[in-house]
Amino acid sequence: MKLSGKIKFLYGLGFSAQGIKDALFQLFLFFYFSQILGLSATYTGLATVIALLFDAVSDPWIGTLSDRWKSKVLGRRHPFMYLSALPLGLFLYILFSPPAGLGELGLFLWLTTFSVLVRFALTLFIVPSMSLGAELTDDYDERTTVTSYRVMFSSFIGPIILIFGLVFFFTPTTENANGLFNEAAYSTFALLCGILAAMSILISTYGTQSTIPSLPKSTDTEAEKGLDAVLKNIKAALQLNAYTSLVKYSMTIYTGLGVGTVLTTYFTTYYFELSEKELAGLPIAAAVGGITALFVAPLMGRLFDKKKSVIISSVGLGIFFCLPFLLRLFDLFPENNSPNLLPFYLLTLWIAYTFLWVSISTTNSMMAEVADQFESLYNKRNEGFFFSTMSFAYKCTVGIGYFIGGLLLDAIQFPTKATDISSIDPSAIHGLGLIGGPILLVFYLFSIVFIFNYPIDKAAYLTIKNKIQN
Repeated sequence: MKLSGKIKFLYGLGFSAQGIKDALFQLFLFFYFSQILGLSATYTGLATVIALLFDAVSDPWIGTLSDRWKSKVLGRRHPFMYLSALPLGLFLYILFSPPAGLGELGLFLWLTTFSVLVRFALTLFIVPSMSLGAELTDDYDERTTVTSYRVMFSSFIGPIILIFGLVFFFTPTTENANGLFNEAAYSTFALLCGILAAMSILISTYGTQSTIPSLPKSTDTEAEKGLDAVLKNIKAALQLNAYTSLVKYSMTIYTGLGVGTVLTTYFTTYYFELSEKELAGLPIAAAVGGITALFVAPLMGRLFDKKKSVIISSVGLGIFFCLPFLLRLFDLFPENNSPNLLPFYLLTLWIAYTFLWVSISTTNSMMAEVADQFESLYNKRNEGFFFSTMSFAYKCTVGIGYFIGGLLLDAIQFPTKATDISSIDPSAIHGLGLIGGPILLVFYLFSIVFIFNYPIDKAAYLTIKNKIQN
């Protein structure tokens, strides 16, 4: 089934909320609690991984629940999508507004609690909405286009909001020339992000409501609901080579992305010494990469099978994410404050993000194929379950990556509240380069080992599709 451009647009728009949350968490959350509030990097990483593990556990539950939900008006997915909007906006603001005077334990508990709540609220939208994307069409190539819209919005809107925040909220103060150390800006900016995230979810959910009558209905009986159904699905899914290869791939590459993500602000502020205005270039590179991927992903899908597309994009993102660090280690990268540094750095990031979004959109399209294979074998539609387990793998391993990032910061003895770069031990700065270069490259390249085992090509999928129809 071919979808209208309007439906694709409105469907993808909701994932702006994910992009906004991810941008806040990736660029600001770890830095805010460790460098601004003074929570140790290890405790900050531990709070993050605890929240992610709670979040990951909730994903299969929400996915399975939405698979089996029955509503004559709102169908299976939309009730959860509507429910997520307001709590997400509220908890985003509260997370970045801890009361003054909290000690280390208080900061740790505040970060852990509200990170859990933010992530759970977003899960109520993300898991059902990802499942909705697989249900909107069963066309092999159209699915890649649908997921590309989702990736475009999750990668484009967040960076745009970040640029706005870095320019208009994180302004230098008399105490600190770098606006990232402007403590008052964090809660105000989080309020804006919370409002925009909630609005994008509500508009997207309402905009796709017209598709409900044409969506597949639940195939499960009352006896199949609950925890037993989740465990039964997990056991059956683990027998599918296509499923296990995707999960293993995702777990490996997302661990590396977790380490790189949580340390992004450290890399830019301390290793490359970018100002808050120059830092605004990073989300631009990410956003342009998302837009580029919207065209590159379908093109690669036509030139190669999906497995080969993922392999190519994984190698590409690994090389270009790590290239500035590798070159700097051999004194081949422009020096800090050089006019050539920022353009070259942004160029490598643009290419890396393009490959990243291609990989994400393609693997999501592949997971939809796995859900169809499951239906062909067991006569059950469980898109929510399969996308929730993909989300589960992502969150667990990104959380592990966050924790590893905190441990690595402490291992290289990187100080907290380090507002004066000149006072930091050069060995700690060098340690950041080792993390961003060779260490992360190993994670990215090793991930492709698992995707080689993915067995569903276009011909195999047509066989699966015919079996379902018959």
